[in-house]
Amino acid sequence: MDYIFPREELSALLDEITRAITRREAGICLSLMENAPEKGPEDNPGTVYITFERGMDGFLSVCADEALFVRLAQGMIGTDDLPPEVVEEVAKEYLNVLGGLVLSRLFQAVGLPARFSVPGFHRGAYVPEGFGEHIVLDYTGDQGERLRLLHHISLEARV
Repeated sequence: MDYIFPREELSALLDEITRAITRREAGICLSLMENAPEKGPEDNPGTVYITFERGMDGFLSVCADEALFVRLAQGMIGTDDLPPEVVEEVAKEYLNVLGGLVLSRLFQAVGLPARFSVPGFHRGAYVPEGFGEHIVLDYTGDQGERLRLLHHISLEARV
């Protein structure tokens, strides 16, 4: 049986980890947007995503402007000249680290052993069929880039 963590607690946990890991790994300071526009990032966005496979219901994704993913990769690798394939791989590793920290904290909090899929990357915004938005956190980077973190739950779980 999958566990559905209380929405407010999961939102706070996702926010804390997203800001901390982004600053630690790439030196990018994210600010939570209180009145975010309906649309997510629009500057040639990409989406990196994982699906929780056991223990927790859902799908977690980060949709960001290309410029933010490039800065993230440059910060994590330590070099400026990176081909798009490397930027995508680094984005997947970023979400792998973020997802691992989320599951580690959930295990500490409620003893929930969970797993997630290998991260994937999609050009543009991406939401898999059969999932609906549960948590949406919109950020701006310290250079004006946009990032949207989404946690989706199965539409069947809402019934």
